[in-house]
Amino acid sequence: MPSWVRIVSNCRVSFALWLAAGCASTPEPPPEYPPMEAPGAASSSPATPEPPSSPIAATPPAPPVQVVAADNTPLEGAPPTVKLRTPKDGQLIKTEKVEVALDVKNWGLSPDGNHIHLIVDNEPYIAVRDVSKPIDLGALVQKELGHPLAEGTHVLRAFPGRGHHESVKEAGAFDVRIFHYKQKTADFKFDPKAPLLTYSRPKGCSDAGSRVLLDFFVTNTKLGATDSRVHYVIDGATSGDIVAFTPHYIENLQVGEHQLALSLQDQSGSRVEGLFNDTTRTIKIAQDCKALAAGTPPAPAAPSGTPNGTPPANAPLVSTPTPSGPATPPAAPPSEQAAPKPAK
Repeated sequence: MPSWVRIVSNCRVSFALWLAAGCASTPEPPPEYPPMEAPGAASSSPATPEPPSSPIAATPPAPPVQVVAADNTPLEGAPPTVKLRTPKDGQLIKTEKVEVALDVKNWGLSPDGNHIHLIVDNEPYIAVRDVSKPIDLGALVQKELGHPLAEGTHVLRAFPGRGHHESVKEAGAFDVRIFHYKQKTADFKFDPKAPLLTYSRPKGCSDAGSRVLLDFFVTNTKLGATDSRVHYVIDGATSGDIVAFTPHYIENLQVGEHQLALSLQDQSGSRVEGLFNDTTRTIKIAQDCKALAAGTPPAPAAPSGTPNGTPPANAPLVSTPTPSGPATPPAAPPSEQAAPKPAK
């Protein structure tokens, strides 16, 4: 057989074997990919929870309001006495001017210290600090209480007060008078010899954080667990009975207005009848009562994190911007400065 025939035959056999092998082999499958989610579809894997936020510290509640008893301030020397010399008891005064003359003994008066509490009817007391001459009651009422003295029947009560307004609770330190200004009030009923509660403090404004004096005068009865008592109600929520004739103090009153009611009760808790045996007053607690009375705005609060507005030592320095405008040229050195001109 010629050589070229053998070559052709061998090529045909090789091609047939290669073709058979290719047809018998299984094609490699395409790679698998995870299915694609539809747009907007939520992932099936659970969301990673956010770390819990730090709890905000709650403001602690204000301490409860309470009334605590104190001792009477000891006297130095003889106990004081107070007498109303004028007007006379039951006097009808037809003149425009009503003069009040007080006889005070063993109680030196001063502008900021000892004084006399003078009460017209059941209004807040007026502090009297000079009794060397008669007092024009009409002018005093207009100045201190803001209204003229009304025509009709009135009751005056007077007793000593210390510099911090605690009353002196001694026999002979209290006096009362009934008088009529220009006319008598019809059906006016007041018995000065019956059990009587005279409200004294608190009054006006007290600074926040201070104890508030609760004080009164009781006459023609005595206080005790089996006797009369003074019942108090503060803001309609805090109440109790006072059975000792001593000063008391209200603690933990917060800034704002508060209402205090005092009433005289018997040993069974029933109200003791009397024209002035129930008194309700509104008082105020403020950060600064003197500034409030003067109309001065409160001081601005210190910036957060500093006790008095002073930046901490490690605070970054902040430059203060200067006003816009032409810059001031630096001063010339002494050698270049112009010599001063001689005076003419």
